[in-house]
Amino acid sequence: MSSEPRKEPADELIGRSIGSYRVERQLGKGGMGAVYLGLHPMIGSKVAIKFLHSQYKSDAKIVDRFYNEARAVNVIGHDNILKIVDLSVTDDGRHYFVMEYLHGKSMQDLQHDGQPVPLEVAGPILLQVCDALEAAHRKGIVHRDLKPDNVYLISLNGKKNFVKVVDFGIARLTDDDGVSSGKTVTGMVMGTPAYMSPEQGSGALDQIDGRSDVYSLGIMMYQLATGELPFKGSNFGEILVGHLQQEVPSPHQLNPAIPEQYERLILRCLAKPQDDRYQSMRELKAAIAECMDELGIDQGLPSADQTDENPGDTVPQQRTPARSSKPPSRPSNPSVRASNPGTRPKPRTSQPPTQMHVPARRGTGLIATLIGGGVAAAAVVTLMLAQNAGERAEQKTREDARAARVAAMALAAKQEEEAPVALSLQADPEGTAVVVTWPQGEKRGAAPLSVEVPRNARVRFELSKPGYSNSTMDVIADQPQTVRATLEKQAPAVAEATATASDDKPKHASRHKPGPARPGEPKAPKDGLIDMDDK
Repeated sequence: MSSEPRKEPADELIGRSIGSYRVERQLGKGGMGAVYLGLHPMIGSKVAIKFLHSQYKSDAKIVDRFYNEARAVNVIGHDNILKIVDLSVTDDGRHYFVMEYLHGKSMQDLQHDGQPVPLEVAGPILLQVCDALEAAHRKGIVHRDLKPDNVYLISLNGKKNFVKVVDFGIARLTDDDGVSSGKTVTGMVMGTPAYMSPEQGSGALDQIDGRSDVYSLGIMMYQLATGELPFKGSNFGEILVGHLQQEVPSPHQLNPAIPEQYERLILRCLAKPQDDRYQSMRELKAAIAECMDELGIDQGLPSADQTDENPGDTVPQQRTPARSSKPPSRPSNPSVRASNPGTRPKPRTSQPPTQMHVPARRGTGLIATLIGGGVAAAAVVTLMLAQNAGERAEQKTREDARAARVAAMALAAKQEEEAPVALSLQADPEGTAVVVTWPQGEKRGAAPLSVEVPRNARVRFELSKPGYSNSTMDVIADQPQTVRATLEKQAPAVAEATATASDDKPKHASRHKPGPARPGEPKAPKDGLIDMDDK
């Protein structure tokens, strides 16, 4: 038996020519596709080429979602959004698009080991993100997957931290009023749970608009300011409970150095009701800029040094604090400490004295005083210990109740994920014949029709009715939903021909005798064969 290590299969894309570029190496890989470095052999220019995985090349919905990013970016056309310059299909059916090659780092790399990023660094970046998303929202496009990994920072014109927002693959188009039109490539709830808005996480897709991106950016601002995410969990259900039900932990308690006006700004972004948040990226940008002006923080980008110009060759210099295993230290400035409710001194009643000073007296009076003082001290200590024990018991009761509520909501979320999904079909005209199929299941009936299917199953609806064109729809059963379909009416001649063909079709076609030939048509002999020479 050979002991040689198993070799990975060679990547068939490397070395191929895609348009004017040669594929050099893979830069990254995801669930839907992989990104490669493309090099122009003559002039040496670089691009990034994103290929859809070959197993999806025949899935029209996934292909459409893959190209959705290129369509969305082309509609927006903003300097702070990654440019996509071409899209096509290879001879062997591999779908791809060509985009600019970014030589930099993601915003996530700013946070060294969970340390806060000061507003002096984060502020100019956030202003650019607001600009990019404001341009997208004006075109009716909501990003829906805003997170630090999708904000890239590059050096440009001698300045660093120039923003490029990437990955509009699951962007959602909205109508002229800014309300989601539902015209997405799939009906799935997609995004990253830690940064997902409450309306997106709850499946209220018709409520997703630009304010959903405001919430996601608020999560990013919270993380930059504190080094932590506001809502954590080991699964989607636990994180979802935080977004939907839990109060946002005070950023100031995690990092007392956060300016109060910036904390208020972050918390407004994270309001559960959409109407309580900033109503547009333009409004949020103005609030950030005003906050920076009040604090005397420059809004311009810092100058890039040689290290920033070549982030791929060396480790980029960071302006954030180094890693520490301890939580951020509390400031020693009394004014800062006093402004933070989480660091105010506790009342004296919560710190019972360990000693009581009794003035010395002479003779028996001294003994009586000592005895009286000792009894008084013991009484005070006993009273305070009892009071503290009661407070601790009450606090534990509140914490237990809170933990029970969170556990119950997490369990409910898990049960909801495992429960079947109800789909309702409404068709125009009513009475349309429907065949519903999904893996290991089928149901037939007439519209309106309801059916329960496994969650996240791919469900196909086949609709037919005399006088109308047949229709087929595919739906991902990620949530309870109503599927609507309108059949197109056939032209009278087509409908009559279809009906006649259906009604008059002989039961045994082999016994059907041909009728007399029309003028100009060849005659059919008795054996059923046509003699093309017979005039």
